[in-house]
Amino acid sequence: MHSYRLRPLAAMLLLGLAVMGTACNKSDTDAAKAASAAAASTPARALSPADLLVTVVAPVAEQLPFTATLNPLNSAEVAAQSEGTVLAVLVREGETVQKGQLLARIDAEALRQSVLEMQAQLANDEARLKLARLKRDKQRELYQQGFISKLAFDEIDNDYQIRVGELAARRSQLARAKTSLGETEVRAPMAGIVYARRTQPGEQASKNQKLFAIADLSVLEAAANMPARDIGKLKPGQAARFTVEGLAGEFRGELVRINPVAATATRTFSVYVRVANQDGRLKAGQFAKGGIVQREVLDAVRLPQAAVQQADSASPWVMLVQGGRLVKQPVRIVLRSDSERVLAVQGVAAGQTILAAALLGVKPGDAVTLPKP
Repeated sequence: MHSYRLRPLAAMLLLGLAVMGTACNKSDTDAAKAASAAAASTPARALSPADLLVTVVAPVAEQLPFTATLNPLNSAEVAAQSEGTVLAVLVREGETVQKGQLLARIDAEALRQSVLEMQAQLANDEARLKLARLKRDKQRELYQQGFISKLAFDEIDNDYQIRVGELAARRSQLARAKTSLGETEVRAPMAGIVYARRTQPGEQASKNQKLFAIADLSVLEAAANMPARDIGKLKPGQAARFTVEGLAGEFRGELVRINPVAATATRTFSVYVRVANQDGRLKAGQFAKGGIVQREVLDAVRLPQAAVQQADSASPWVMLVQGGRLVKQPVRIVLRSDSERVLAVQGVAAGQTILAAALLGVKPGDAVTLPKP
């Protein structure tokens, strides 16, 4: 009797549960459809060109930063070697000169007259020496035949030797006078560019007065001060990379030497970077800013540090733009350059479009529109 009564009750309970399950499934489906409709109705975020970048493969280097001024490796100050009035100046600042090229002429009339006078005196001394030689030879014959004493011959021979010495002294004086005459022509001691001209025609030049300055700009050298904490990481032969204000592109040099004694005031060490400048793009006195390369990666994608996002314990990622939506793409950092604030990464290919930096309020899956070309 009791069993008969329970069976209708169980049936009613099962029917109620089935109705409730159907209602719950319908509710979940409706919620999913509502969420999808809401996402579809959310307007796509318009991105500006400043929000985006296209990935490229480019070198990334870990560097020890430096700043320095470029100076010519070889330069010279040209001074007057004789006194006189400057008759002509043949070059100006910025002109290229060759070794031995005439730069200026100094009045040489007094020296020219002195040379002529010494040449005449030399001719007289040569004639006197010739006569003294004849006398000595004749007296030697008489002495050998016993007609004169040895003392008389020695006097004649001594007179001859004096004439020889006088002639040698006269020739030396003439050579010096000719050298001084030649020094009235101021010539370039080296090939290069005139960067200073300190005299004008008609001015009075004194001996050792600086008249010109010449620099060879084919090879430059930059002296940089490095802190003591970095000096152990440096050695000659390391590459250096730098930029110069006002010139496009990057320049390269080589660390050639290190001063082993630190400056007393700053406790920094001077290091010298040599730069080939055959094309003449770089100028002496320009300010160089760069770094001495410790490690370099050439075949990875180069990204600004701001483009790579990373949570506390998560792997780094970038936001790709694919099919009008943002896609979270994990990457691996190969090399970090804090001096340039760039990274070498793997995980993205060259030519892909990504966010240049994290944007507030965006997340993976958001719809975006790109700026018109």
